[in-house]
Amino acid sequence: MIRTGLLALSLISLALAGCDRHAGSGAAPPGAKPGHLTGKLADAQGKPLSGVTISVFGFSDKGEMIKREVHIKGPASEYDIPLPDGKYDTPVARIGVEYNDQWYDLPLAAADNSREWSEQGQAQRGMVRDFVWKISGRSPFGESEDPTGYWGGTIQFDKGADIGEGSTIQITLQPDGPLIDGSAGKTITFTRKLPWKRREDHYLLDVPIGKYTATGKSLFGSNPRPLRLVSYTIDPTNLDQSEATPKPTPKVTVEFECTEIKTNQWKLLIPNLVAFPPG
Repeated sequence: MIRTGLLALSLISLALAGCDRHAGSGAAPPGAKPGHLTGKLADAQGKPLSGVTISVFGFSDKGEMIKREVHIKGPASEYDIPLPDGKYDTPVARIGVEYNDQWYDLPLAAADNSREWSEQGQAQRGMVRDFVWKISGRSPFGESEDPTGYWGGTIQFDKGADIGEGSTIQITLQPDGPLIDGSAGKTITFTRKLPWKRREDHYLLDVPIGKYTATGKSLFGSNPRPLRLVSYTIDPTNLDQSEATPKPTPKVTVEFECTEIKTNQWKLLIPNLVAFPPG
C-alpha cells in the first residue's frame, strides 16, 4: 500500500515537472518571427489603422534597459519591429486621430482583450501581439461598475433640481454624425430610478466614443415629462477655467474630449450631464 502511494506520488511529481519544463521552455507563439515583435492592426470592423504608436520595454542579456517605440502612419494591417536580444514586457499601442476638430490619443486593445502577459517575452523566439481599436465593450483594466472597466466613454449624470423622488429618468443619446472610428453608431437609452442608491447610478457607462445629441424625460405617473439638460466638461489640467454655466435646454450636445495630462500621456475626459425639471 505504501509502495503504491509512493509510486503514484512519483508519477504526479514527474508529470508536474514535465509541465514546468514545458511552461518554462518559452515556445514561440504561432506566427512568431525570431528577433522581431510582430502583429496585426485593425479596427472593430477589421479595417487597417493609421496613426498607431507601438511601445515595448525590456532588458538585454547584460541587464541594459531597452525601449523600442515605432510610429506607424498607415493605413496598416500589420507591423514588424526588429528587437535586440533580451526579455521584454507586454507591448502596448495607442492611436492618434483627429475628430471634430479635436485631437484624440487613445489606447488600443489586445485582440484577445488580455491585459498583460504572464511572463516576459524573449526576442530570440519572436513575440506576437495583435491590436484592435475598440471604442466600446468591456476592458480588462477595471470593474464593470467603474469607468475604467470599458473601452467606451463615461458620462457623469446628475440632477440639478428636484425631479420627483420615485420617478424614472430616461436619457437618450442620438449620434450626431459618424463615431470616432467612422462607424455610424446607434441611439442609446439609459434608464435610472430615483432615488439613486449606488455610485454607479450616476454613470452612463460604455458610450461608444463620438458626438451625441442628448435628450431626457421623467416618467412619473401616466404622463412623461421632458427634462431640460446641461452638458459640460471639466479639464483637470485647467481647473481655473471660468465659463458661464450653460442654460438648461431640451437638447444638448455631449462630446468626449481628450487632454494631455503629461507629456505624451493622454486622458479621455468624462463629460457631465445634469437634468432639470421642465421650465
